[in-house]
Amino acid sequence: MRSTPLAALAIAALSFATAASGREAGADSEPTAPAAALAPEAAAPTAPVAVPEGDAKDKTAQPDEQAIRAMVRREAEGVGLPPEIAEAVTEVESGYNQRAVGGVGEIGLMQVLPSTARMLGFSEPLPKLFDPETNIKYGVRYLGEAWKMTGEDICGTVMKYRAGHGETRFSHRSVAYCVRVRAILAARGYKVTGTVPVATFGAPAGVLGPAGSGLRRFANGRVRMRFNWSTVDSRRRALDKAGAVNLRIAD
Repeated sequence: MRSTPLAALAIAALSFATAASGREAGADSEPTAPAAALAPEAAAPTAPVAVPEGDAKDKTAQPDEQAIRAMVRREAEGVGLPPEIAEAVTEVESGYNQRAVGGVGEIGLMQVLPSTARMLGFSEPLPKLFDPETNIKYGVRYLGEAWKMTGEDICGTVMKYRAGHGETRFSHRSVAYCVRVRAILAARGYKVTGTVPVATFGAPAGVLGPAGSGLRRFANGRVRMRFNWSTVDSRRRALDKAGAVNLRIAD
């Protein structure tokens, strides 16, 4: 889920990269995750990585998947979005992992970027985005807006959710993402409508990234790369320190 670039704090301390309109890089190709940390336009998100239990700031009991699904459905109904679509997107984004941290700064269940949440009115310290109810609120709101913008088209909706509301083209990753969402919906008996678009740019799923990058694209539209747990720890600690006062969204 993409939006406005974070300021130097996010780039230097968190290695986060986002894009203002959510546009994916370049008409001919999409940048790999390592390169995008230095680029103004967003990179491919890495597969979410769980923050270790011991690093979690909130020690209170977390809701189970059934309770989370109920939250997702309730929030979706409130914005006029089919609950099944919101559930499918949550499953693709994090697998219902509340502590998931994406490679370019996505947080929590719906992999919400801090800049997107700020744009939608979030004003609390960043760790609050790990809270399931808060994360679902902003993730579903953004997804619901995409649903309306696309005339209730499934592939168009999830493309705009992962690439940004300003994007109009389908990359190979966006197509793969849509195929995954449609498969989940069909498996649960939801009437899947519309067609799967043809990708016009980007690298196909399953293609290796640059030599030595440790990055590989998968068929669900995500990217997996070698990950160091110390990186997860430092990111979470940086999030704990970077409250609303310190976060500035770049113009």
